[in-house]
Amino acid sequence: MASAITMRELQKISASSIAALPHTVPIRNGQKTVGFLVPLKKAPVELVERAVRLIEEERAARAPEDEAAITDALREIGAE
Repeated sequence: MASAITMRELQKISASSIAALPHTVPIRNGQKTVGFLVPLKKAPVELVERAVRLIEEERAARAPEDEAAITDALREIGAE
């Protein structure tokens, strides 16, 4: 596939073609980039496990007052 797709090509592209894209591709209207087409890929289990482990390590290292501030902020926006 080309390094970019046009608006006209976007109208015709199939879901399987999008899934098969190797990376994010710009969507262009003439010479102007108007968006990006991002194929969603399943992350490798090892990568997800590592990310979760790092997040938990950082959380465990937080000071209690920082943890309380984060909890309060999440509660305020309804995301607790």
